[in-house]
Amino acid sequence: MIIAAVAATVLTSCVKTENPTSNGHGTPVGFGVYVPQTKAGAAGQTTTTSIQRSEANGGGFGVFAYYTNDAAYAGTTKPNFMYNQGVFYNDPNWEYSPVKYWPNEYGTGANSAAQDKLSFFAYAPYVSAGSGSYGITAMSPNSANGDPTITYVIDPTPSTAVDLCWAVNSADGFPWIDLTKQAYNGKVTFLFKHALARFNVNVRGYFDAIRTVDGAISSDDIDSNTKITIEKIEIAGTFAPSGVLNLNNTTANEPLWTPAAAAATTLTIPNADIAASLKATVNGETSFPAITGVTKTNVNVFTGNAPAKTDATYYTFIPTDDDITLNVKITYYVTTRDPKLADQYICVKNVINKDITFAGGFTGGLNYNLNIVLGMTTVKLEATVADWADPSNVDIDLPVNL
Repeated sequence: MIIAAVAATVLTSCVKTENPTSNGHGTPVGFGVYVPQTKAGAAGQTTTTSIQRSEANGGGFGVFAYYTNDAAYAGTTKPNFMYNQGVFYNDPNWEYSPVKYWPNEYGTGANSAAQDKLSFFAYAPYVSAGSGSYGITAMSPNSANGDPTITYVIDPTPSTAVDLCWAVNSADGFPWIDLTKQAYNGKVTFLFKHALARFNVNVRGYFDAIRTVDGAISSDDIDSNTKITIEKIEIAGTFAPSGVLNLNNTTANEPLWTPAAAAATTLTIPNADIAASLKATVNGETSFPAITGVTKTNVNVFTGNAPAKTDATYYTFIPTDDDITLNVKITYYVTTRDPKLADQYICVKNVINKDITFAGGFTGGLNYNLNIVLGMTTVKLEATVADWADPSNVDIDLPVNL
């Protein structure tokens, strides 16, 4: 790997250079990166630090660059300057190879009739080529004219899903278009944004009351002799299972998607991915659980901790403006300890499902919290004693007196 700021590799692609800079040196194209709290790269939460991982560990980002001579970028040419160029961090620099140099029609003390232009587009995580069944499965070929695109397929299992980011410049929320030569130590700094919509899945119980307000927390908690444990959660609906992301977004800070046709799809949180503090024994508890289980407090299904923006696992969706209805189904067990029973406990399996509609679909870059609230009612026993009824009179003549 070659350090962009100091490398001396000669640019071999054909780029017109009418006038040199005043110092006579070529200026390499350098990159800088800022990643807000987001999920990209290897499955899990990605920050500016974690995107600095090696390629093998899901780090880095890919760049498409277009040289348009003196003309403005119009989205009609092929990526003739960089194509899916992997850029990786080697403290303190971002590196790539082969190094490319800014066209030289610009410089202090030098004159030119026009200025050559470069336009840059980027995405994360970097992949050498689209592959696999999920995530980034394809990208526009290097011979294709037009904006660079990324094809993304939704992973039905949240723990292995990889979020997709695309890059803008922080000043206006659009890609870096029609740049002219920068200073020797200048950098093209990418701000990576969420391209997908996502939601976390949280769970809590609501005990012995009617919940009349969304977000309300139960005043009662679960009895100490009962545990609620979760086997799995399934979310089914008709939505885009994949989509094509154009890296040249036309609305500031909004991803430009072409979703695939909506199809019936089921996303599953399997038992293996349920947090240890909530996880049920498959096919029913075989003893009274020693874990906390579901309580009146919202916890993340994947971590068992209080919901947070930094939760590393969640569902991802292709953004769309169409209403989406999801059917949420949860399989859980209610286990109660009772020493009077032969088994010392009773375990009851519950399978509950309900539809929820997202009006206007999912917005790219937004996080939705799906809070599953289990309404639990204790079995109540009461008794009354009825008064004796008035007697009925029945005469029996034994025998009849004569």
